[in-house]
Amino acid sequence: MRSIAENPISGGTLFEGPLKRDHFVSPHSPSVSSHIVSESSGRSSAMYILLTLGLLGSFAKGFPTLDQRATDPAIWGYGTNTTGGAGAATSSIYTVHNYNEFKTALNNGGAPNAAKIIYIDGVISGSTLADGTPATQAYFARNTVYNWDLYLQSFNATYKAELAASSDPADAEKLALLNAQGTARSAAAVEQKKQVYIKIGANTSIIGKKDATVARVEEIALAIDSTTNVIFQDFEVYSPIDLFPEWDPTDGSTGNWNSAYDAISVIKSTNVWIDHLSVSDTNHPDSDEPTVFGHKVQRHDGAIDITDGSDLVTVSFTKIFNHDKTNLLGGSDSKTTDRGKLRVTFYGNHWQNSQQRSPRVRFGTVHTFNNYFEGSLAEPHALIYYLGMGINSTIISEANSFDIAGPADANAAADYVIGQYKGHVFSDNRSMVNGAFPDLEAVAKKKYDSAKAAEVAAAAAAGRAVAEWATYDYTDQTTLPTYFYRQKKAEDVKKWVLDNAGHGKL
Repeated sequence: MRSIAENPISGGTLFEGPLKRDHFVSPHSPSVSSHIVSESSGRSSAMYILLTLGLLGSFAKGFPTLDQRATDPAIWGYGTNTTGGAGAATSSIYTVHNYNEFKTALNNGGAPNAAKIIYIDGVISGSTLADGTPATQAYFARNTVYNWDLYLQSFNATYKAELAASSDPADAEKLALLNAQGTARSAAAVEQKKQVYIKIGANTSIIGKKDATVARVEEIALAIDSTTNVIFQDFEVYSPIDLFPEWDPTDGSTGNWNSAYDAISVIKSTNVWIDHLSVSDTNHPDSDEPTVFGHKVQRHDGAIDITDGSDLVTVSFTKIFNHDKTNLLGGSDSKTTDRGKLRVTFYGNHWQNSQQRSPRVRFGTVHTFNNYFEGSLAEPHALIYYLGMGINSTIISEANSFDIAGPADANAAADYVIGQYKGHVFSDNRSMVNGAFPDLEAVAKKKYDSAKAAEVAAAAAAGRAVAEWATYDYTDQTTLPTYFYRQKKAEDVKKWVLDNAGHGKL
């Protein structure tokens, strides 16, 4: 146990208690991680109004602050310099109640990248067209020959061969209709994307109105795409349903269903803060979908995915629940240009019934601390893993709390915390699993070493070179970020997160 040390950043104290630090490298001192302060009380981001209005200096009274101090930065983590719509002109501050108003506000009078603040008061739904009529599957496919049953039948090679061998003109027509389904599906999907995929311009804050009965975005794919400086805060997000999911028989060894839309995507973008959201598949989880070709049909993709060189992102006090593929960081093992980017902080978040990717990381550096993970090995949301170690990634885990129903003990549960996907760098600082403190680093090392050995053996058998990812040794030597943050003990994380994560809790 280390002693209390003076914190030169906050002027307070650093309390490490039983937390271990020996494998972390502090950028400030070889012996003191001076940018961390542990506290026993909670924290809220109630400064969001002042942040977006550029009035942080006046933050003092009237807001629940928990352990957030007036001298602390408003945003902790890699996204700390995000300001969103701060300084927006009065004419660029909007309150929106429906899809049309939302789109108009984002356009901001023809200046979509100028500072703007958009308050959500009501349900912003992509399921209604501009003229008020429902946006249905039939509407999007109206100019095509797409039909779900025919699309599935188009993969029946035996039936298609019978039609091809027939001399009946009707069978020839049936075959032509089946062969047209792939193109028809793609065309209909393009029409749906025009409705639901909404790009967010730079210098934008989207915030749930404080006194709103409901503040929700649904059936919309919120795309922070090729932009910078965006804040999402204090509203619900219902993941959009892909009405035209694609079956790819070449995806994996047995094929896979693929959906086009994330609830929130961060693509080629920097300086993003996502805070106090509630993100779910609502009443349409993929677990309710039928099994076709041996796999559940996928109507949703990621909850919050961060890809294509995005950087400097913080996700805080957000609840993500009843979702399968939750947070993907880095979209491909071959996207080597992501190296040095994809720096993301997760803290104070609640993953409930997230089956995988909480997050899964390729190339990036993720600092995940003081989050609460709640899951089960039972259907319909059976846990696969939480933290996915992907190629050339670094995951720094600190004082997280995991509750996993089903395993016999904490050591068995710890096996579900780590997913191995060619990653070799992972450190953990006293995270709690099912009320105990198993060695998550040992789990990570065992899984990487096993994957590495399998690749070395496969390369030898095939007479080829070992893949680059398998040429490394596992390491728990990681460098803590230099930004300011406060850290709670793992024992206190569950209650703190449940009290603070999600919309309506500022």
